[in-house]
Amino acid sequence: MQNMISIKNEYIKIGILEQGAELCSYIDNQNNREVIWIGDSTYWKRHSPVLFPLVGKIENGQFKLGKITYNLSAHGFARDKKFQVVHKKSDTVTLELQADDETRIGYPFEFKLQVILTLQVKQLTVTYKVINEKDTDIYFCLGAHPGINVPTKSGLKYEDYKLTFEQEEKSDRHILTPDGFRTGAVTKNWLNGNTINLKEELFQDDALIFDDLKSKSLIIESDKGGDKVKIGWNNFPDMGIWKSYNNSPFVCIEPWNGMADQVGLNNDFKDKKGVVKLSGESEFECSFTIENLIQ
Repeated sequence: MQNMISIKNEYIKIGILEQGAELCSYIDNQNNREVIWIGDSTYWKRHSPVLFPLVGKIENGQFKLGKITYNLSAHGFARDKKFQVVHKKSDTVTLELQADDETRIGYPFEFKLQVILTLQVKQLTVTYKVINEKDTDIYFCLGAHPGINVPTKSGLKYEDYKLTFEQEEKSDRHILTPDGFRTGAVTKNWLNGNTINLKEELFQDDALIFDDLKSKSLIIESDKGGDKVKIGWNNFPDMGIWKSYNNSPFVCIEPWNGMADQVGLNNDFKDKKGVVKLSGESEFECSFTIENLIQ
């Protein structure tokens, strides 16, 4: 295991890796259950990567900024960079990544990216803060990718679970190519109601992607019992729901600012769907929450 930082209160214990500021553990002290996906590389090696300054793929691994072309891998570099701990108490920690010579090769902006974890009873809040200390605009995409163990109870199956959204939805699903790029087409009202029943076949064509959800939270639950897990999000207009298509026992609830490129669009990074424009000498924040609910 890489160097792991722990924070805790009387209800939950949290682990986060300095590498990528990646949340890797949420243990409910009441039943000693691990909520976060364990990172078994047989299925998917990560736990909850930070997606910055890209969400999803860009065509040919390149993006244009004015007349200059840059190379950057899917989901950006933050998930593979070591963050520094800049503040820590027993129940909160702040990790920070700053632009360096390596990041500037593929992403020409100066930035500070902070990942702040705080605990309140059983709720974990993960806040992403981007700080622009310069006097010029910067552009970025930013997303969360927490994997949640499913089933939550021994003896239950993946298909026993569902996602219950906070509100009734009539949401269009963005269609992806086999290579993971948006086609530009949507399936109208794919989510019609407040429930998605989990099953392997849902993810045959990659992630479920939405940009028009009214809900700001959902619950992963089963009518047959077991713990429920509530995921909330703030200042994330886009959403991906994903698991690896190999009978993997988890689901990722991914609030985003930004998403994969539309195939053939080849537009400037400043015009990329969902990109955030952050003015000089200002900050941007978004957050998500995880809370285990024992029935």
